[in-house]
Amino acid sequence: MSRQIQLSITKKNQIKKILSILVSTVESSPQNENNIGLYSGIAGELLFLYKVSQFAPELVNEELFNIKLQFLQNSLSPAIGFNLSSGLSGIGWFLEYINQAQAGNYDIDLCEDIDRILLETVGISPWAGEIEMVLGLSGLSVYSARRQKKSLQIIFYEKLISQYEGLATQVTEDTLTWQQPQHSIFRLNKSDLNKAEFNIGLAHGVVGIIAAILPALTIPSLFYRSQKLLKQSCDWLLQQQLEGIDKQSYFSSTSNGAHSSRLGWCYGDLTIALTLFRVGKALDIPLYQDKALEVALHASQRDEETGMVHDAGLCHGSAGLAVIFQAFFHESRVAEFQIAAEKWLGSTLQTYQNKGLVGFYQVSGFDLTSSESTGFLEGYAGIGLCLLACLNDEADWLDCLLLS
Repeated sequence: MSRQIQLSITKKNQIKKILSILVSTVESSPQNENNIGLYSGIAGELLFLYKVSQFAPELVNEELFNIKLQFLQNSLSPAIGFNLSSGLSGIGWFLEYINQAQAGNYDIDLCEDIDRILLETVGISPWAGEIEMVLGLSGLSVYSARRQKKSLQIIFYEKLISQYEGLATQVTEDTLTWQQPQHSIFRLNKSDLNKAEFNIGLAHGVVGIIAAILPALTIPSLFYRSQKLLKQSCDWLLQQQLEGIDKQSYFSSTSNGAHSSRLGWCYGDLTIALTLFRVGKALDIPLYQDKALEVALHASQRDEETGMVHDAGLCHGSAGLAVIFQAFFHESRVAEFQIAAEKWLGSTLQTYQNKGLVGFYQVSGFDLTSSESTGFLEGYAGIGLCLLACLNDEADWLDCLLLS
């Protein structure tokens, strides 16, 4: 039985007031043709405005929305690159998302050029770029998984599976993983490039690759190849659990890491557990589901200090945790996850009550300095989407984060 986050009338009104302020701020953000992407640019801002307009049309200026949307479409070109964060995969996902929302007016040819460019990109051999999600190979799956709801993506996923088969490191006969490229900007150990590094985060590592492969299971001709990659990588992942009963997290940020990881979307136990749970459901492997629940239940007890939560943003902040725990509840129906969602929503609202919009500034993970952002991943747009999801119990956009 479904259970929405429990909200008092006061909290509902507070969220609606915050949404109104965030909408006005995002609407007035300047347009920049060099910043049109999904994760930090105009596409992500438009996603927020679109979702609010569906819930409360009176809060969004339709004329301003259409101006921003036209600017986005006029700025599209192959020169912006293919990646999910700022390039064609993310922007294509957004255009396909709002296209599918038109129901009977769906235009199957709207993203035809993006289809062609990304299909050519995923077939590049040998692959020499990033292999992770935000700027690399696995991020292409975000667009194609959304596109697959309306148009078969067999050729795309055949090429993606072939890439990850070729890029995999076979650890044992029954386990494999993917090594962070030496040239990767996300490599944590830059002092010894000859030392193998296996990133465990969703955003930049093995977990994101696992989530990117998952949609290929729905294609009969690719099922067994996808199943092998998923089982062998998940079995490897389970072997990376930290030792010791006093650990703050089950997993570190890398396979040879000795430190606990933060609690967020980008890194940490929560999205590792959610991804493992989804694989367990898709392949009917109770072991994966049971371990995922164990890890996530432990994560549900962490707080700002033990979770290293310093802001409210979607990427690694309190609002993001609220909506991810909410998503985990819908996947598992475990009540503790909805309780955790309510806790992190309360933390987000308290932050706003104490500091106003300044409380929603993004905080640097390097020096803990804060700055204003209207973007999706670390700014107002993402926080607004999370608050809205808690209000109306609907977050059908989570696939752009490889969470559904």
